[in-house]
Amino acid sequence: MTRVEVITSVERRRRWSAAEKQRLVAESAQPGRTVSEVARRHGIAPQQLFTWRRQFLAAATAVAEGEFLAVEVSAPTAAVAAPEVAPTDAGQMEIVLPSGVVVRVGADVATEPLRRLLAALA
Repeated sequence: MTRVEVITSVERRRRWSAAEKQRLVAESAQPGRTVSEVARRHGIAPQQLFTWRRQFLAAATAVAEGEFLAVEVSAPTAAVAAPEVAPTDAGQMEIVLPSGVVVRVGADVATEPLRRLLAALA
């Protein structure tokens, strides 16, 4: 037997708080979960969830153009080891993250995409 949904009134737009959006985005990022599955469970369009993910990522990595970030350099602790960077053949660089992930890039890699990739993997 198929399920039929009858809509009897005009539903107003739902308002999602930032905390609710963040919870749904976090749920969609869990291993084994898909955006479509999470969106379906909560009654929203998958595109809406993708938009929220993009907005949270942009907010997390946002730096105004021409703005400098404060950086403090300290010795690595035992709990958090600094990534190892080793030069390889033909101007390539190998970055070994503390999680064990190895990223190899060429000398022509653009700085901004590499920064976003490393931030996502961290």
